[in-house]
Amino acid sequence: MRFIGLYKYLVSKLAPFIVIALAIPQLAAAKDFELSGVLLEVIDPYLELHTGPGRGYPIFYVIEEGEGVVVLTRQPGWYEVLSQSNQVGWVSESQIARTMQKSGEPADLPSVSYGDYLNKGWQVGFAAGAFSSGELQGADNLKLSAGYRPISWLVIEAETGRFYAPETRGSYMGLNLVAEPISKWKFSPAILYGMGTMKIESQPELVPLGFSDSDLKSYGLRLNYYVGRNFVVNIEQRWFDISIENNNLELEGWFVGFNTFF
Repeated sequence: MRFIGLYKYLVSKLAPFIVIALAIPQLAAAKDFELSGVLLEVIDPYLELHTGPGRGYPIFYVIEEGEGVVVLTRQPGWYEVLSQSNQVGWVSESQIARTMQKSGEPADLPSVSYGDYLNKGWQVGFAAGAFSSGELQGADNLKLSAGYRPISWLVIEAETGRFYAPETRGSYMGLNLVAEPISKWKFSPAILYGMGTMKIESQPELVPLGFSDSDLKSYGLRLNYYVGRNFVVNIEQRWFDISIENNNLELEGWFVGFNTFF
């Protein structure tokens, strides 16, 4: 009985130290895992590990969403990674692009850009601004947009907007092509070309505008700033050509807005 009592006493006193001793190797392993390379989080349902850098090599392991991977080395189109379960394998460039840094930003790796992260993704956006020249100068402008990115540097975008002035108000809608040639930068410039229609719903009584319902073409410059996982802030300068019988009316405007991706 004395032996049992002594055993219980020793266990109760030593238990905290035993727990700490058992935890130290795990903590050290986790620290080594983080320090062994670029640490990224998987955000898609899974990430496939191949035995070699090529699609001809078989898939031998799947890393689940939310797990971390460490990038070890790279070959053209492929990255060698280490999983939290100590599995080492090769991941395609398109899949490693769908991972996040600790900061919440997309993977920042050679040949992997923000555009790759957003590739084949949908986006919606909102922007506010004003017309700065032309017949609608000073009119406030609000617009909504929805788009799809079929490849890393191109967005197909539909938009609808409304503008308001003391004596004038109306709406417009259009379809735009947005090219982002340097999508790997966090600050990423883009150029825009669009076509659509504009409708004037209310006009000044004394000096009406020279058009009501018209076709339009637009050109623009946009600067995107990738804030985090699914969020981009942008500023835009836009020029509109309004078709009026045998003449064109030119408008200019600016916008500040954001896009979110899913």
